[in-house]
Amino acid sequence: MSEENQEAPVTTTEEQVKTEETNNTEGGETTQDKAPASAVTTAKDGEEAENAALAVQNRLQSQALPIRAYLDQTVVPLLLQGLSALVKERPPNPIEYLANYLLKNNPTSGQ
Repeated sequence: MSEENQEAPVTTTEEQVKTEETNNTEGGETTQDKAPASAVTTAKDGEEAENAALAVQNRLQSQALPIRAYLDQTVVPLLLQGLSALVKERPPNPIEYLANYLLKNNPTSGQ
């Protein structure tokens, strides 16, 4: 066998760099521009943890309110609307009407 048949073509360093850049590019972004999957997962976990902490904090704050403030924030607005509707309708069974109104218009019923 001759040496000419066994030699592989030699690529220059510039061609190797271009080949690597082409291999590292997906959708116009290089691998350097992409965030690692673990960072994305960590960010999502962080957001979920923050939302859970805020929910707990809101629940604790509502429990720490004085009775009057708690009722003014949670029950009174809907109760006043229900009483206004009750006065306009004047149904034969006002308690049942008010109870149904409160259940039907409860803003927290979706939770």
